[in-house]
Amino acid sequence: MNKDIFSFKDYKAYINHKILLLPKGGRGARIALAKAISSPVSHISQVLNGNSHLSYEQAEAMNEFLGHTEEEADFFLLLIQYARAGSTALSKRLHQQILRALQKRTLLKDRLGVKTEISSADQATFYSSWIYGAIHVMVSIPKFQTREAIAAYLGLTLKHVGEILEFLMSLGLVIKDSSGYVIGKSRIHLGNDSPMISKFHTNWRMKAIQSFEKEDFKNNLHYSSVVTLSDNDFLKIKSLLVNYIAEIKTIIKDSKEEGVHSFSIDFFKM
Repeated sequence: MNKDIFSFKDYKAYINHKILLLPKGGRGARIALAKAISSPVSHISQVLNGNSHLSYEQAEAMNEFLGHTEEEADFFLLLIQYARAGSTALSKRLHQQILRALQKRTLLKDRLGVKTEISSADQATFYSSWIYGAIHVMVSIPKFQTREAIAAYLGLTLKHVGEILEFLMSLGLVIKDSSGYVIGKSRIHLGNDSPMISKFHTNWRMKAIQSFEKEDFKNNLHYSSVVTLSDNDFLKIKSLLVNYIAEIKTIIKDSKEEGVHSFSIDFFKM
C-alpha cells in the first residue's frame, strides 16, 4: 500500500516505505539517496537503520529528490525536527505541531472535498494547461495510479505532478485509496459558452501539433484538408460528425482503461 508522508510520524519509517515501493524493492536506492544529499552511502544506512539523523540541509535536498510538494516538504522537515529534539519539552511541543498540521490538513481536505461545482478560479487553473485534464483521466488506468508512474510517462517532475494531484483532490476530481490515486466522484464540464473554451481547445490542438514530432503516423491519425462545398452540404457533414462523436463517446464510455488518447476534430468555415 502506497502511503503518503502524512501517514507517518517517523521520517525514517517514511523513507524506508518509499524505498520499498521502488522497482526491485528499492535496490540501489540508497546510493541514489546518498548522491542526492551529497553524503556517503554509509551515512544513509546509519540514518535509516541507526541513531544518526539527516541534517536540515540534507533534509531539504531529500525534499527535492522525493518530489515533495510545499506542504509535504514542510511536514517532512517538521518530522526531522521532532526526531532530533534534544529534550522532552521540545519533543512534546513538536509533537503537538505535528498533530495540528495533520488536523489542519484533515479539515481542509474535508472542506474542499465536498465541492459540487468547480469555481471559476479553479476552472481557470484546471484549463490553464493540458496536464490537469490528462492526469485527471490517467488515474483511471491502474498502471498510472502513482505519482512516480505519471511523472515518468509525461516527463514531469514528481513535485509538479504532486501539486497537480493535490489540486485535483481538493476539487474531488481525484481521490486516494489503497491502490493509489483514482478518479473521484466530482465531475468537470465545460460548455461552449464558457470563457475557457478557447483555451481548452488550444491546449489540445497544441498537443496534436507536438505529436507530429513523434512521426508515428502508422498508429496515430491526423487528417487535414481544405475544401469548397455548399452551405447545405456543410450542415450535412457537420450533422454526420456530431452523430459520429455521439457514437464514439458511447464506445469510450464502455471501453476498458488501458491507454491515454487525445480525441479532437476540426471542421469549420474559413
